[in-house]
Amino acid sequence: MKSGAFSLLQKTGFVPKGMTESVFLESLVDGAEVRSGIPKNSAIDKLHQGLQLLSEAKGGAFAHVEEIEMAINRILNSHDHEKAKLPIDIHSMQRKNISAEKLTPLAFHLLQNAFAEAIATKAVGGKIEVNDLIGYLNMDTEQVAQSKGKAAELLFKSLNEPPEAQYARINEKLVLSHVLAADFQSIDFTNGPSVAHQLKEMTKILGLQLEHALINLPGDDLADFPNDLETLKPLLLKLLNEQIPAAIKEMAEQILNRITAQQILSQENGPIQNLLLTLPLNLGSTQTDLTLQWSGRKTKEGKIDPDYWRVLFYLELGRLEETVIDMQVQNRIIKVTVINGHGATLEEAAGQYLGILRENLGKMDYRLSEVSFVNPVYEKERDLRGKAIPFSEAGSYSGVDIRI
Repeated sequence: MKSGAFSLLQKTGFVPKGMTESVFLESLVDGAEVRSGIPKNSAIDKLHQGLQLLSEAKGGAFAHVEEIEMAINRILNSHDHEKAKLPIDIHSMQRKNISAEKLTPLAFHLLQNAFAEAIATKAVGGKIEVNDLIGYLNMDTEQVAQSKGKAAELLFKSLNEPPEAQYARINEKLVLSHVLAADFQSIDFTNGPSVAHQLKEMTKILGLQLEHALINLPGDDLADFPNDLETLKPLLLKLLNEQIPAAIKEMAEQILNRITAQQILSQENGPIQNLLLTLPLNLGSTQTDLTLQWSGRKTKEGKIDPDYWRVLFYLELGRLEETVIDMQVQNRIIKVTVINGHGATLEEAAGQYLGILRENLGKMDYRLSEVSFVNPVYEKERDLRGKAIPFSEAGSYSGVDIRI
């Protein structure tokens, strides 16, 4: 895994070809100059402090490797290494230059911890991104962008090329398989915060926030928001300006129109805020779309009112087929209706979870009044099945809304 990962970094151009892993790590230690703007106690800050410490060690600032390891542990536990209080007998030893061979494993250890912390923080909705670490390791943004493109190409090949293809060695394919399994896994719907974070990430990836980012851009410098320019919508716009085959152009236009339609339909209508969101979803080996239709009123301050809103959830599944969940909230009292052709089966399966649902909603100051399971309307209204109310009509506002 380790050798395969470094080999892939060389293939993508992130690490110069011919540079060994030890030389790469040693160059990190030598290049740990003073930098500003690094968030305190972040993954990058700990990595930077650790590399500076190893740089000092090369110059003879420490007496023994054990002393460096103790200081690194303090860094990883969010203690500044310059304030490390080490035993007097270690400090009193004669200083000596410590070889690079003994320091590079410590640099690798710092790198591992930095990425592990950044990924863990990102998973729970933190602001520290892996991209920040990549930018720290290679400040050439153009080269990093090219490397990402080559990495994406290798991932695509790993999905479509036959196993005997010679585009990558065995250890490299092992790494690519690990990346696909880790970064493209299905959403865990049993974890609410994880689902919320994944949905937010997917809206960013699709480019649904592009116009908002442009409007709020300070000045005219597009370099201030490179992440927004790497999302699907701006990339599709860029693709359509290039000379491409007609079939690809037609497909790109269809996807672009679908994204733009969601943005147009998600508008304010008087005191009512509407939102339509359709996202691609993988459920095991099944690929489908998840559609969320949300409407709610705003407070006098212009914020979303958490006491009054409605969510319609649409999902097409292989065995359960069409599923619609209608959740209405009035004065923080929640009523849920599940519409599905297997309503009785679902009701029996869901019974054991209703108590947990009621308890957890109570913790958020909501009260569950009812969960009902109904079958779609058949016979005379069979033709209406599957025809959702147009969003423009469902979210329209007129006059005063009074509900008793």
